[in-house]
Amino acid sequence: MSTFSDATLDSYNPSRPPPLNYTIKCNRREFAIIVFFTLIFLEAGILPLILFYSIRWGAHLDNTKNLAIITSLVGTYSGYKLARRSWYLFISDGSHQRRPIGAGRFGPDAFTIQIGLAMTGFFVPLIVGSSLEPGSVHAVAMSLPCFMIAFCLPLLITGIWPHKLKVPFRVSSMPPYTGLPPGVYTMVEDIVAVDGGGCVEFRQAWRIRYEHSAIMRRIVRVTSIWWGASGTILAAAFIAIAWTTPDDIGYGIGWGLPWLWAMVSAALTVWWVHRELEREKEQWDHPGVHKVYSLHIAQTVDEEKVAQEVNDFNDRNV
Repeated sequence: MSTFSDATLDSYNPSRPPPLNYTIKCNRREFAIIVFFTLIFLEAGILPLILFYSIRWGAHLDNTKNLAIITSLVGTYSGYKLARRSWYLFISDGSHQRRPIGAGRFGPDAFTIQIGLAMTGFFVPLIVGSSLEPGSVHAVAMSLPCFMIAFCLPLLITGIWPHKLKVPFRVSSMPPYTGLPPGVYTMVEDIVAVDGGGCVEFRQAWRIRYEHSAIMRRIVRVTSIWWGASGTILAAAFIAIAWTTPDDIGYGIGWGLPWLWAMVSAALTVWWVHRELEREKEQWDHPGVHKVYSLHIAQTVDEEKVAQEVNDFNDRNV
């Protein structure tokens, strides 16, 4: 077990918080992120809205044909990205570098399971609604709100009860029957390590930062609760509105307002997290800011070496 998971430690006192040793401002990562979100927005936001209203008002096709066309196109790019992510995590030559700490070759990380459940919530109403005769616009309008509920509810539950919930299976780097951290913790760990190429070095640096910074733990918990609560509540409202309004209005609300929520929430999150990180840096010498909370993550010998290398790097750069 690495010394960083030793629950007997009381404090960690470098001159600044342990660095994550990762940035998006290199190797075209920032450009790749912009391209990814742009294409996802086009695929699951702009395209369904343009197609639905142009076919409905321009071509005057019935709902069944209209929704069938939309369903056949939505999910192409996101499916490709999920397949590529699975390749990185399970099959590629460097897959062992991207896996959760202590996980076997075919052990999925938490984000794989979370996004899989969310995509199921997305495609079920989309496919069912477009398969009915006549097609159900109200059912198809539930696709994004159902995705929001399936994705956000775990964030809300783990955010309300951090490190209290235990499950009999591994959740990313967390061993079975270990108290689960707020969902944003595993989401950041998995996305950066697998999709962002941060690999196991980032998982170790992220664990060390979380364990040694009370402010970072607060950031993770508050963002989990915010995204979880706002997403779940608003999604339920979008579904209710979609089923109680005319087709044209309900479809626009179901496919448009979730993106407005995501953009506003993302902007608020970036602003608030940046402010909290500055506060963390300024108040690092204050009592309680760098108090250790162990995640009790079991590691192999090689993973302990990586953790020690990360720690040595931090010591050399404080």
